Amino acid sequence: MKRKMGFGVVLVMVVALAALSFMPMINTDRWWIRLLDFPRLQASVALVVLALPVLFYFRYFRRMAGLCLILIASALSYHAYVLFPYLPTGSDFPVADCPAGNAITVMVANVKMHNDPDGKLLDMVQDVQPDVLLAMETNAKWNEALAPLTKTMPHTVSHISGSYYGIHLFSRLPLVDPQIRFLAGQEIPQVVSGITLGNGEAVDFLGVHPRPPVPSRPDTTLARDAVLYKAGLLARERAGTAIVAGDFNATPWETAVERMRQLGNLQDPRRSYGFVPTFSAQSWWMSWPLDQIFHEPGFATVSLERLPSFGSDHYPFLGKFCRTAMGEDESVPQADEELIRKAKEVIAAASR
Repeated sequence: MKRKMGFGVVLVMVVALAALSFMPMINTDRWWIRLLDFPRLQASVALVVLALPVLFYFRYFRRMAGLCLILIASALSYHAYVLFPYLPTGSDFPVADCPAGNAITVMVANVKMHNDPDGKLLDMVQDVQPDVLLAMETNAKWNEALAPLTKTMPHTVSHISGSYYGIHLFSRLPLVDPQIRFLAGQEIPQVVSGITLGNGEAVDFLGVHPRPPVPSRPDTTLARDAVLYKAGLLARERAGTAIVAGDFNATPWETAVERMRQLGNLQDPRRSYGFVPTFSAQSWWMSWPLDQIFHEPGFATVSLERLPSFGSDHYPFLGKFCRTAMGEDESVPQADEELIRKAKEVIAAASR
């Protein structure tokens, strides 16, 4: 009896975890289904652990245990298919050195609004010396704490709010027509600006921080996805070669991020480099990559780095990129009219 009860518990856990693993395949924007895309690595580890008691019970309940093993293998295969591009495969970045005038180093830091601005982030920025810092969840106290950065990063644009969506952009390089824009009808500020590289060329920069997939009204990812789609469309439409960076509140393998990449002809340097989780810095198990730096062709990645924690629930993320010569792969591909139509429908729905 105890053996049956024990196997019954294992059976329920396997079926539930396998079902949750495949549930993100459903084409829906319900927040809790989209959130299941986050813990794929954790789910894979849990499935491997569950395989051990299943193997133990196999000699007693051969048929049902065999079914469990099939479910575990299927779910693990699906997770492996999704995660493989984001696991370290040993691929080297195409550029090791870059002329100073062609280089740009971008740092992304979600400061966590209620985190104490005790100077750790300021010291880190002064040590790393990025060309561009995008700080999110900033408020009045963070505005004051980060003000010394203007001595070395005098080109700024910012928006302070009483919510978790304040945003600051600091740059050593001159900004071109910097704007705070509220994309897709959202009341959340995003940064849209040009940046003049050392070689005199202006490139585009979009700093985004959409809403996370959490229970709210509406309890969907519509608002988040609309901002990501709008960023992709802006990257496509603007004349300069673009970098899109920020806390996306989405993992890079999610459908919404993949559609944004297609809309903007963007590349994800995290592919082949590694999983590199940036959230949560306060948990060893709840860990996934939410902070992103994407770019259009015409940039090559020199390095990517997750920086040490400074007290926020996000790790800072640093990428160094090199502006390469204009090439055929830099041209914007023929628009997928159906994808653009669907993206605009989502943006319109979110705006309403």
